[in-house]
Amino acid sequence: CPAAIDAPGQQRCAVAEGVWIIPGLKIARDGEFNVMRGEETQLLGAMELAPAECYVLPGTHCKWVQVTDGMVRHFATAMTGELHHLLLRHSLVGAGLPEQVSAPDAFNAGLERGLHSPDILPQLFEVRASHVLGSLPRAHVGEFLSGLLIGAEVATLSQRFRDQQVTIVAGETLANRYQQALSAIGRQTTVVSGDNAFQTGIRSIIHAVAN
Repeated sequence: CPAAIDAPGQQRCAVAEGVWIIPGLKIARDGEFNVMRGEETQLLGAMELAPAECYVLPGTHCKWVQVTDGMVRHFATAMTGELHHLLLRHSLVGAGLPEQVSAPDAFNAGLERGLHSPDILPQLFEVRASHVLGSLPRAHVGEFLSGLLIGAEVATLSQRFRDQQVTIVAGETLANRYQQALSAIGRQTTVVSGDNAFQTGIRSIIHAVAN
């Protein structure tokens, strides 16, 4: 990057008859390094379905992408989904917890905390302490942690990606959570299904190949 949003499809690599690998995108400059592998196809479809200059693609590794004049200028990655899984399943924060259940109030509380205090490293052990001391129901820890991490991500990266209009590319559950977080800081959002974005993007690439 910067690279044309349709550049990956144009630089496809043939590996067999009728079979191509679509390359991703990278940033490697001024000590900054990042890679995108797969989301570039969703991004191409999302731009056709809901044009914007800022895209947020939630997931295990959430991508924030800046697009202007058909060019991917910059993107950043937040390991929010993976961090949630690791903390809940493989750290003291989630040790010994029962099966987690949906708890909108706990998510909202975590989201508010993350949005207003995004320096979450000192707060992670507090999640553990809060359920040990009985302040947070043990079955709601996952929801509070989800809100905390998403809130911190949105509060931090929205300072780098300042566009008022944001297109979220995700499944319904994640899209709703990010839409809530972005709305809380005054951003207007449009949601595009991740599956629809991928299908639209891959059709665009195949159409280019056929022509």
